[in-house]
Amino acid sequence: MKNIVTLRQIEGFLLAGELLSFSRAAEAMHITQSAFSQLVRELEAALGVRLFDRTTRRVALTEAGVLLHAKMKRGVLQIDEACEDARAMARLEHGHIRVGTLASLAISVVTRALGELRKSFPGVKVSMREDYNGPLLERVAQGDVDFAVCAYSHSATELQFDHLFDDELVAVMQRTRANPDEPVLRWSALQDAPLVMLVRDSATRDQITAALAANRIVREPDYEVANMFTALSMVRAGFGVTFLPAMVIGEVNLAGLAWKRLQRPVPLRRIGICRRADRTASPAAAKFEQLLRAEVERTRKRTRETFGT
Repeated sequence: MKNIVTLRQIEGFLLAGELLSFSRAAEAMHITQSAFSQLVRELEAALGVRLFDRTTRRVALTEAGVLLHAKMKRGVLQIDEACEDARAMARLEHGHIRVGTLASLAISVVTRALGELRKSFPGVKVSMREDYNGPLLERVAQGDVDFAVCAYSHSATELQFDHLFDDELVAVMQRTRANPDEPVLRWSALQDAPLVMLVRDSATRDQITAALAANRIVREPDYEVANMFTALSMVRAGFGVTFLPAMVIGEVNLAGLAWKRLQRPVPLRRIGICRRADRTASPAAAKFEQLLRAEVERTRKRTRETFGT
């Protein structure tokens, strides 16, 4: 079994090699000279080689001592640099976060929070992946992203979900087809209305399908599209009714369109931050979450004003 070299021995050896004086090295370490000499002897015994030539008047490194001093000094400098890198990450001077997000959140709160992070901490690198809810949860589980801002799913039991807010879903239709005397759209009005809905991996699609079924409307959509902007274009062209999260109402072009809240109980998406339970959030990720929560609160306030609630 090899003898263990301690950090205290390394510190003493480097000091003595720099100062070429045991007494001054002992003073710098706040120990007696005899204790320092014992420290050096223990290091030499552990390595099996003499490191200093010592007389009553002078101290000099041996050949082995010169070689060891140079390599140990480089090693200590690398350790110092590594520690400073860790401190710099804590100060958000650099770092990297990989964020997954739903499209409806990417065009609103997530992008604004990421923009604030980049402006305040330009050394932090940001990567963002936009996807549907199902694939996002898979990316989190596989470690492709650090976390995802997405909707809650009962299937993702192995992932940690930190709730941010509940996002109400509303119906969007051509303005000419919206009855101004009916502020709330009854579910029965959707029984025979053409429906434009997102693909099955969408959290909005899941919630609307469940709400329709709860109101005894079980049917496939008439049109299935990949993103909300296509859905809005089709509704504007007269293809039917679609559904949007309330939080994006102020973020999209609603020219020629009208939106209505749905009859209670209204469909809701539970939005939060989804991450692996075995991963610790980096300082940059923790700061992003703080900025995101502040942005969510500002956006929710604007949404409540839009709804008049």
